[in-house]
Amino acid sequence: MKNRIKYLLVFFAFCCNSPVVAQDDLSRLIKAQDDIDKSIRQKNKVAKKDVFSNSDDNRVSALALPLETHCVEIKEVVIEDNFMKGAFFEKIKTNVAGRCLGSVGIETLARDLQDYMIKSGYVTSRVELPDQDLSSKKLVLRVIPGRIERVVIKEHNIIEWILPFKANDILNIRDIEQGLEVLQRAPDLNVKVNIEPGNKNSYSNVIINTSGKKNWNAKTWLNNWGDKSTGKILAGGAVYSYNQAKMNDIFYVSGTTNTERVNGGYKNFSTYYSVPNGYWDYELFYSNSESKQKIGDEVLDLKYIGKSQYISLKGSRIVYRDQDKKVAASAELSKRKVNYTLNDIQLELQKREMTNVKFGLNYKQNFNGSALDTTASYQRFLPWLGAEETPDMKSGDVSSKNHIFNLDLNYIKLLNIKPINAYYDAKLGSQYSPGALTLQDQLSIGNRWSVRGFENSAELNGDKGFHIQNNFNIITGISNIEWYLGVDYGQIWGDVYPVGVYNKKNLLGTATGLKGNINSLGYDFSLSAPLTYPKELALDKLNINFSIYHQL
Repeated sequence: MKNRIKYLLVFFAFCCNSPVVAQDDLSRLIKAQDDIDKSIRQKNKVAKKDVFSNSDDNRVSALALPLETHCVEIKEVVIEDNFMKGAFFEKIKTNVAGRCLGSVGIETLARDLQDYMIKSGYVTSRVELPDQDLSSKKLVLRVIPGRIERVVIKEHNIIEWILPFKANDILNIRDIEQGLEVLQRAPDLNVKVNIEPGNKNSYSNVIINTSGKKNWNAKTWLNNWGDKSTGKILAGGAVYSYNQAKMNDIFYVSGTTNTERVNGGYKNFSTYYSVPNGYWDYELFYSNSESKQKIGDEVLDLKYIGKSQYISLKGSRIVYRDQDKKVAASAELSKRKVNYTLNDIQLELQKREMTNVKFGLNYKQNFNGSALDTTASYQRFLPWLGAEETPDMKSGDVSSKNHIFNLDLNYIKLLNIKPINAYYDAKLGSQYSPGALTLQDQLSIGNRWSVRGFENSAELNGDKGFHIQNNFNIITGISNIEWYLGVDYGQIWGDVYPVGVYNKKNLLGTATGLKGNINSLGYDFSLSAPLTYPKELALDKLNINFSIYHQL
């Protein structure tokens, strides 16, 4: 007890002599651990494959009916068994009413309706002209829906109900594309889907062939993404398991630790499970990390330990898709519990037990030679699952609701610079909050995911701001080597924390490097440097960065 009082008195004296520095040190340690946790999750992420049609143009041309000598005035158009409905068909009826149509005009109308259905994904449905008496001045068209007779999974290794289509459904190529995305979640799984004529008229069979080398893999890695005080060099590994429940589910466990002998350390354990169901996708994630380091000077010798637990449950659904774009909505519930101690004495003001709910909307679109991926989200704090308002919420220093709005964007554009094979890659991240935020929810700029060149320095933290990464990439064609050159910019709007420490609110940095793979060995080596920054920021003028991984 006496030792604890002694340490508290010494630390209190340190804070009184240099309160801004002490707070800045603690904030940096907390943020550094949080950044490493996020980097590990990003590295372990299984990339999803988007499936879009190859058609370059999904637009339906305007209805152009010819003028014919032999024609009949049509006052009404009736479309029987039309399962699509919608404004397009109503517009057709309005445009045709009162027109004089001959045989060519009627065939043109039926063909345009057929084209619209095909471009809407109903590739096996058709429009027919039944026998009729046009003396009534009523034109009747009939839609024959193309349905699925059977869904055949050749290898019987997937449960059929996870697919977004089933027997007797009207066949839509959008559902087939979504099914391909569900089936291709595992990296080594090759999938082929064929549509074959069924035994019944207007019915088709969907034949699915799947083949893969194995339903698991493992990955080990080594990088210098750590913090100086806990060890720059991190080593880790992850084991992935696929389709164990025959639902094309994904599961992994991962562990990371520092490798250097320093007066500190870092370790992380995380696990993840995801399962699809048609247009839905469900994810469960858990991580547990611990960071240790010594802070102070020759007088003070304080042992700092930060422990963080995070768990989240997320559900997302594709709400719209066509030939070149799709929209997904998501909802996520997360719980975060963090504790920090100095010489085994808990720092009550830094303790957090927070539950957040987050709603997101993701938009993806393929263009001719480019692709856009953007996500808008809203997050707020809720007193659920044992969560409590943080000390700074109770004191009124920050918002008790923690309203956070985010917009993230990724744009990739192929560059037609012959004979160079190149592309441009831009990543934008932005955050807005109407009130002050607790430390863990603040926006940070000055790391490998925001503004490169500041990997070995403290970050700038604030409630709102943005950052953008611009990369010019050249595919060399030599042993899968890719060279990139990047310039990044970030800015905090409003206060930069700690308030009054930094004379600038913006960062500008650059990076260049080589990345690629040699068989199952992947690598990324780069040099980064700061260009514009506050003079109070202690940093390295040149950073050497590397990341190596081996896929088993």
